[in-house]
Amino acid sequence: TRREISEKLDLIDIVFEIVDARIPFSSKIKDIDDLIKDKPKIIIMSKKDLCDESKTNKWVKYYEEKGYKVLMFDLMKDNINKLYTATDEILNDLNEKRLEKGLKVRKYRALVMGIPNVGKSTLINLLAKRKSAPVGNMPGFTRAQKWVHCDGFDLLDTPGILWPNLTENNSGIKLALIGCIKEDILPREDLVKYALNYLNENYKEVLYNKYNIEYIDSNDYLEKFAVSKGHLLKNNGTDTQRSASLILNDLKNGRIGRITIEKWEDK
Repeated sequence: TRREISEKLDLIDIVFEIVDARIPFSSKIKDIDDLIKDKPKIIIMSKKDLCDESKTNKWVKYYEEKGYKVLMFDLMKDNINKLYTATDEILNDLNEKRLEKGLKVRKYRALVMGIPNVGKSTLINLLAKRKSAPVGNMPGFTRAQKWVHCDGFDLLDTPGILWPNLTENNSGIKLALIGCIKEDILPREDLVKYALNYLNENYKEVLYNKYNIEYIDSNDYLEKFAVSKGHLLKNNGTDTQRSASLILNDLKNGRIGRITIEKWEDK
């Protein structure tokens, strides 16, 4: 994917990088600026409806101070017009220069990038006003580059890109928690215990309101959760694997509440 992007970069006017608003640091491609060189870029934070906006807005400010244009969307509901407006503002002289050279005005060519399962296909379908890109709630769903033609843009869709080191800032764990990479990066119970500890420290009331269980530690919580849901084994033990799967699915799909899984202060 990186090689193919480099080969097509001269055709591109602007880059739309999509990140998940719940993990604005871990879901961002770390070396994207080295890859796209000096191309203008807009960061699109997807899944705004699932994040804690008070925490995510600190990340928005952080990236804006670095010179990025940042837009937040609930791609299933929000009007996409502000993306057109922002693109026009950034590329306002592109077609003027083409006219000065005697060339025809053309649609903007945008490269759509992001790690797996952050909403690239959803954005493309929204801009195209039709189902042009397959959408799947699993990492690695888009497997090949392709051009998608729509009003205002020619979009180059790319497969999700990951970087080699997923240990920085526990990025791999956070990506697995929201479904950007496969969960088997760690045993499922270990993933959920990490999430429970974070939720207890940062969203204690949200966690209690969801499951009505007092938190002592993550092991105790999983045991109590299994009993409360009837996740029991034939030998009278608790099926904490089943409980971990349920909590993990609730977390991925926003059923626990609106949360952001990494704090700007911990970057």
